[in-house]
Amino acid sequence: MEAKKPLVIDFAREENTQMLYPHKAVLSSYTANWNGLYLQYHHQPPQEISKHYSKQHRIIVHHYPLPTPKIEWVGELSQSSQVIPGTITIIPANTQNGAYWGTEHSFIVLIFESDLFAQHIGKSTDIDEVELLPTLSHPDPLIHSIGLALKAELESNGIGSRLYVDSLAIALTAHLLQHYSAQKRILSISDSGLPKSKLREVVEYIHHNLGQDLTVAQLAAIAQMSPNYFSALFKQSTGLAPHQYVLRYRIARAKQLLREGELSIADISYHLGFSHQSHFSQHFKRLVGSSPKTFLKS
Repeated sequence: MEAKKPLVIDFAREENTQMLYPHKAVLSSYTANWNGLYLQYHHQPPQEISKHYSKQHRIIVHHYPLPTPKIEWVGELSQSSQVIPGTITIIPANTQNGAYWGTEHSFIVLIFESDLFAQHIGKSTDIDEVELLPTLSHPDPLIHSIGLALKAELESNGIGSRLYVDSLAIALTAHLLQHYSAQKRILSISDSGLPKSKLREVVEYIHHNLGQDLTVAQLAAIAQMSPNYFSALFKQSTGLAPHQYVLRYRIARAKQLLREGELSIADISYHLGFSHQSHFSQHFKRLVGSSPKTFLKS
């Protein structure tokens, strides 16, 4: 009798998720173009997840408690435990895994391609291929907060921009490399920040392309370094993460344009790269203390 082939799932295709779960994800990022990173938010009934493999790495982020124990197995590890908010389960790519829970279960799944490490780390490390370690229900406040932040970004219909998502993804991969990989690596960062000439080039590019959907990879390419390394050096030089710097400069430029009075609020929002006028207004009020309309009147 021919042996039954193991179930292998490619989570880069959203419809394949239904090979595991009876219900579609309540929320997913598949149309958001997050460049190799996906988020799903599930609310699933009691069930057993049959043993399977996935082509991508996955992180289950537990956000709500369960009244009954959840059984998980990943590789050689297995565990029956209470689900505690703030804990995570790491399922490396190509590792057999499964689970069982006896009551309705809500959870976040972060899915990412193996090459995301290479995209973010580049030449700042000599690790050719990162081997993630299977991990069951381990408390991790940083990954928990990243999962919640990405979920909130989807729920807001993209208020934070691609730069914001890039920054979260880079923080995630750096944290995984340092704490959950077989070859743990802390990336050494120069205390002096970006060279002044590189910083000037990057800042000039930002100022001339405020209307574009900028990415950390674009800015890092100008500085000729990996996104991970660039993000750390940029923050040392400016005191702000790239997405924070760009947002603050956009709002500063918006104040100038509002004072000049030649463009409408909607036009200013569009020209400065905000995907929705409501997003522009929310950021403006948070940073300035008043709405664009109130600022105009003052």
